[in-house]
Amino acid sequence: MKKSFGLKFLLPFFLLSSCALLDDEDENILPGKRESVYEYEEKVILKANKRIKLEEPIIISGWSQQHQNLKNHLFHFKSKPILKMKKRIKLGDINLDKIQYITPPIISKNNIFYSDNDFNITSKNIDTGKLNWNIKLEFEKDENFSLVSGFFLDNKTLFFSTGLGNVYAVDAVEGKVKWLKKFGIQFSRPPVISKDKLFLVSDDNQLYAINKTNGELLWSHLGNIEELSIIGGSKPALDEGIIVVSYSSGEIFALDESNGSIVWFDNISTSNFFSKTNINDIQSPICIEKGKLFVPTFSNKLLTYDLKTGKKSWDVKLSSISPMVISGETIYVIDINGKLMSIDKVSGKLLWAVQLRSKKGDKEINWSGPLLSSYKLLVVSSEGTVLSLSPFTGKTLSKIKLKESFISGPIQVNENIYLISREGSLYILS
Repeated sequence: MKKSFGLKFLLPFFLLSSCALLDDEDENILPGKRESVYEYEEKVILKANKRIKLEEPIIISGWSQQHQNLKNHLFHFKSKPILKMKKRIKLGDINLDKIQYITPPIISKNNIFYSDNDFNITSKNIDTGKLNWNIKLEFEKDENFSLVSGFFLDNKTLFFSTGLGNVYAVDAVEGKVKWLKKFGIQFSRPPVISKDKLFLVSDDNQLYAINKTNGELLWSHLGNIEELSIIGGSKPALDEGIIVVSYSSGEIFALDESNGSIVWFDNISTSNFFSKTNINDIQSPICIEKGKLFVPTFSNKLLTYDLKTGKKSWDVKLSSISPMVISGETIYVIDINGKLMSIDKVSGKLLWAVQLRSKKGDKEINWSGPLLSSYKLLVVSSEGTVLSLSPFTGKTLSKIKLKESFISGPIQVNENIYLISREGSLYILS
């Protein structure tokens, strides 16, 4: 039997009014309880040893899928120089308590789409907080299994899959189900759409390509079954006609998205570089950027490949379940021990590192992010800390301790930044 382990994601909660939250690169101290965000007294544990240059920030108009785009490439987004709390909207009971997991919501224009523990899929207007529509997942309710793997908004159709193995296409405006297909196999990763195909990865390591119009199966690919894995994970990454999928077995396949034929593949478990456990799962989003594939793993390696040939460029020792940010020649990532690192994209050399606080007494603190927004790295913690750091040095720019917990990272649409708490609140910084 396949065993699943719940991911611990992170998110924050806000009780602020209109005071500035994150300013420019001054050390502005914010209102709120002061507390060290570091495990000990050290802050930057490795100082920057190279001048870092970032690409100019870009305004994005939507977050219609997990990790914003088909490449899973979190780049440099643009926001206001000074961020203030705009509003708080109550979403409800959205955290799956048994596995500490929140299905990644998506935001398009002024609407948020999300799921809850009461088997509901909801669309809500962010500007007014009013309900657009709500649908009840009756099959999931009958089986008492509320896990929704994630969402993909394709024009006016919302696609999602569930832990029960059902795939839905819903009219995003009216909230009416267009079609439903039952696969009878658990999905815990968000779907992705390219052209006319909807791609889904099942928990037993199968990739399905189905027709997005009617749900008919077009082709499938099977990886090796792994006994140990972690619930959740990243959707596949796509670029240049290639879909790259990672399996919990440690396998990485680059496939022709038109027919599923293998372009190249690798298996990280064959390298015998991880001896702590038998988990070879790849939980961080595999990311495509300028013809290169970046693969952070749970198994103590960050690997880079040529997208078309599969040739390895470099690898470094790093275990992560967090998304990466890539801008210019620099990678930013948080490892499983709460260390925020800046890595040279070309060589894999560590540029700087900051150890974030990982424990409070006997209680573990988990960090989510980062998000790079207008020359600030934003991370949030399960203890309610929102932290802004310099992407050039790792220096803390501002921080605040809030009263709710964060188990997933910040997302951004236009110049607004959204934080979602485990307690079910949506905070908007603008």
